[in-house]
Amino acid sequence: MKLFNQLKSLIADLKEISALLKQLQQQQATLTEQLKHVQNVGEEVQIDIEKMNFKNQPHLDRIAKSQQHIDHELSKYRAR
Repeated sequence: MKLFNQLKSLIADLKEISALLKQLQQQQATLTEQLKHVQNVGEEVQIDIEKMNFKNQPHLDRIAKSQQHIDHELSKYRAR
């Protein structure tokens, strides 16, 4: 009788393992889909950052030139 109960317990455990494995596989598939989505969003964000940097670069260049000019003019007064 003990062997029969152990066999029933083993079968129940194997069924539970099988169900958990199936659930794990489904979750892995979901996670893979979500990862692809996150990667796409990341790529889109990177493209937007590159566009923004490209658009802002002329402004940043003018600011740097203006800052150099201001520093140059201020240095004339500091030298006196």
